[in-house]
Amino acid sequence: MDQQYDIPVVMIVYKRLDLTKRSFAPIRELQPKELYIISDGPRSAEEEEKVQAVRSYIEEHIDWPCHVHKNYAKKNMGLRYRMPSGMQWVFETADKAVFVEDDIDTSRNFFEFCRDMLNHYESDDRVLMVTGSNIYAGDDSFGIGDITFSAFASIWGWATWKRAWEQYDVNIHSWREIRKTGQLKKILHKNVYDYYKILYDDLQYHWYRTWDHQWTYLMHIGKGVGIVPKYNLINNIGMGSAEGEHPADSQERVDFVSSVLRGEIKLPIHYPEKVARNAAYDDMYQQRTYTVKTGFLKKVKYGIRAWYYGKVHEMIREMENDTEYLEQCLPGKYKMSEVEQVYNKGDKIRLVTPREMRRCVREYQRYRKSTSK
Repeated sequence: MDQQYDIPVVMIVYKRLDLTKRSFAPIRELQPKELYIISDGPRSAEEEEKVQAVRSYIEEHIDWPCHVHKNYAKKNMGLRYRMPSGMQWVFETADKAVFVEDDIDTSRNFFEFCRDMLNHYESDDRVLMVTGSNIYAGDDSFGIGDITFSAFASIWGWATWKRAWEQYDVNIHSWREIRKTGQLKKILHKNVYDYYKILYDDLQYHWYRTWDHQWTYLMHIGKGVGIVPKYNLINNIGMGSAEGEHPADSQERVDFVSSVLRGEIKLPIHYPEKVARNAAYDDMYQQRTYTVKTGFLKKVKYGIRAWYYGKVHEMIREMENDTEYLEQCLPGKYKMSEVEQVYNKGDKIRLVTPREMRRCVREYQRYRKSTSK
């Protein structure tokens, strides 16, 4: 690569210094013109030292000419808040970007691949993202091309455009209507649909505090597809980490991911004539990834919970349309901050936990009862 890398690169870090050193090394070698750093805040005094150590390490090792953008949270926001707010911040000044988390080890080939895909499909609304991950590289379902299009593209080393990110909704407001249509059953196997039905209910009602499944949701409901390379271009070096946000992966899963080799893809690639989801690849992906079926009792349990919180959710929406209550009586703890308002389009109160949702509704019901006398 003769010229300096001209696609913005985003480094997402938290408190894992050892992993950060490995994941930042390829970026330091790449020397991008634009470097964005997103860091969540600490949850304790002990974490504050670790978080600061990570931030200091990166800042001290930016030893090439580049424009550095820093977005450091003062307090811990958690995945559901930190990631969307950070990416919203990136796309305030960038039209496209490559994202690398602290547990993803990349290569120059990965960055070159992302650059070419971002430039080639920049104006194609059918494409939502580029991934560097293909844990099933070599499977016949992929086809003979250099890339394929999937509804299961991974965020283990990925890239996207501002025009795609603008469709993201952390609260997946459309899910209740989509669920009624049975639309997801067209691309998801039965056991996979059962899994995602519960997951999307949980995400909408704030039981599961993450951000990435809401991104996958866009591809599941047909808003677009992700580009998957013929070979795996990254290594996940943090799977099963005790300090990770989701450390409870099975040992079998950890061993499998660790065994996936990293390759390189020859550039420039031969682009396919059309953009269309590879149903054979997606079928294979579901069969090999989602091997556990959801039991009847679990479906009943979570179905009842979803119904109940659907009713709670309806009351919250009613409350949001009560201007007098919002302005004069809504407790301050439920008022959304400026940061939250940026990435929660259409919401008027703060994202809350299930317990807080119930408490908020009870307070509003008491208010309505008192004003109706």
